Amino acid sequence: MAKKALMSGNEAIARGAMEAGISYAGSYPGTPATEILQYLAQNFKGKAEWSVNEKVALEVAVGVSYTGRRAICSMKHVGLNVAADPLMTSAYLGARGGLLVVVADDPGAYSSQNEQDTRIFARFAKLPCFEPSDAAEAKEMTIAAFEFSEKYEVPVILRSLTRLSHTASPVEIGEIRPENKLDLKKDPSRLIAVPSNVVRLHKLLNEKQEKFKEYGNKFNTVTMGKSKKGIIAAGIGAAYAKEYGEEYSVLKINFYPVDEKEIEKFVGGLEEVWVVEEGEPVIEELARKYSKKVRGKLSGDLSKEGELGPDCLAPYYTGKKSKAVKELPKRPPVLCPGCGHRDSYKALKAAGPSFVTGDIGCYTLGFAAPFSALDTCLCMGASIGKAIGIASQGVKKVVAVIGDSTFMHSGVTGLITAVYNKADITVMIFDNSSTAMTGHQPTPFTGETAKGEEGGKVSLEGLCRACGVNSVDIIDPVKVDELTVLIKKRMDEQGVKVIIPRRECLFVKKK
Repeated sequence: MAKKALMSGNEAIARGAMEAGISYAGSYPGTPATEILQYLAQNFKGKAEWSVNEKVALEVAVGVSYTGRRAICSMKHVGLNVAADPLMTSAYLGARGGLLVVVADDPGAYSSQNEQDTRIFARFAKLPCFEPSDAAEAKEMTIAAFEFSEKYEVPVILRSLTRLSHTASPVEIGEIRPENKLDLKKDPSRLIAVPSNVVRLHKLLNEKQEKFKEYGNKFNTVTMGKSKKGIIAAGIGAAYAKEYGEEYSVLKINFYPVDEKEIEKFVGGLEEVWVVEEGEPVIEELARKYSKKVRGKLSGDLSKEGELGPDCLAPYYTGKKSKAVKELPKRPPVLCPGCGHRDSYKALKAAGPSFVTGDIGCYTLGFAAPFSALDTCLCMGASIGKAIGIASQGVKKVVAVIGDSTFMHSGVTGLITAVYNKADITVMIFDNSSTAMTGHQPTPFTGETAKGEEGGKVSLEGLCRACGVNSVDIIDPVKVDELTVLIKKRMDEQGVKVIIPRRECLFVKKK
């Protein structure tokens, strides 16, 4: 009898990667994808590593694939923006060992700055994309994705969602496949992205698209019901569709690019077709080519923003609408009691800067009351760049706030740019010795690896000094009065000044 376990979608993906015989796993922490690498770090005997950002993580995974071995690289949807450069060109150059890029989207923006849809990125890159509807499918599709990757010699994307990544369901545990043999081969005509190669490789990628669709047909299934109403359900939308009984016909989409013949055949003869998909109306656009009876986001019946959730069709199919979720009081996240960031913001407010550019991390919560200390927040690493731009227009006393992990992720290049162009800004790097917002993962500054082993350690202040800044100050933020005086002093000085309020996160210290 097969062994089963209750697993979250993230754990199931990680288990699927293990059973597929991976040799490497790489990532950068980002909710809702973080637990994929964490599970592998705890259970996979091979290399499971945090990289400084998603771009580097994917580049390492690509390198592993070139050796003929299998690699998984996981990230959240906005992390894919950072990794887009290697992703787009690796689609041309292809994969040797199976290469899987797992991206967890966040409809509803529960822990993100936007709601972008990875399926559109997959279409943009001309790469196949799997979209499971539950944890069991997530594990099996992870294994299938590695086989697909090696069969067609391309990287493969697997799209998860917050609701799938963090929801548990029964998963069958299988045997772990042996890893591929090391087989690194030089192949410059394929592996070097220069004009003489890429046009030819692009043509080969285009020629594979129809083969992708043929292979993917077995992952898209049709269940016919008695009613003349039908539902096209993408990924977790299939779980939503089950809420409305078995009388409705359901076309379940788990693979892209979609063979449009499937959609055309399904909608024919149905009096009404609903398209349930989290994110953008990717499938609905296709369905509307073959039927005028399609309802969904483009028709205005379903919201184009936020998460649909399992009750999305209730008003239309049952005549009832659940109000339970709407009646729940809002509980926005706040900075933890005793957090050093609280003291840093007290000092910053008292110092009276003209404008404060924020960044991504738990310190972003400083925008809210009682601190109301941040004036802007865009994306990982952007605080320093924005501060440069604002100060360049003659604005004085501009302060950029960024965390230690975010600084390593994508802030250091902004600091170098500031030095190079002689910006007049103050940069505060809030150092709490972890990637705290996503679960207290270690960083290169802590010298601890994803597996909890001793690794190389980078000096934050040494790195800043090496960039050529005018000054670097390190201070315990609980010394609020001293920090206030220091901030005022540095804001009045010319050039690029770095202040590092350093106090270990309470939860890291507790561990």
